[in-house]
Amino acid sequence: MITKLTKTLALSLLLIGTIACGSDDEGPDTEGPTVDITTPNETDLYKRGSALPLDAVFSDNRELATCVISISYVESSPAAQLKGIGTPWTPAENGDKETITFTEKKEEKITIPQLFGEDIEGACLGGTYKLTFVMTDATGNSSTKEVNIQIGG
Repeated sequence: MITKLTKTLALSLLLIGTIACGSDDEGPDTEGPTVDITTPNETDLYKRGSALPLDAVFSDNRELATCVISISYVESSPAAQLKGIGTPWTPAENGDKETITFTEKKEEKITIPQLFGEDIEGACLGGTYKLTFVMTDATGNSSTKEVNIQIGG
């Protein structure tokens, strides 16, 4: 009788411990990373001859891996057409990319003083450019964020 009671108590304690502690396995990771971008933004004008900076906080529910940033030219401003400038900023024209690699972090603040390694060219087309952020986490989930910026002045 005592043996049966002891087994029942031991099994009950084991069951209660398992339920109370839960499981370390959170299930499969199905969420892609996110980014909160302070700079560049859609409201500021980024002047020719100056740097295009990045200030952003990247996060993921488990672990960040990479972010690839590209830029493309969307449309010219009327002032650019008047000045006779004919080509977009070189990184947009050449399809250049900026890659950020994260190391075992769920969140990281990134500051890059000069995206694409060069100032905005004085002779490039002003207008709307689109920055595309393609983020990937350690398990391969990805997400994309796009930000339109204005270059001119």
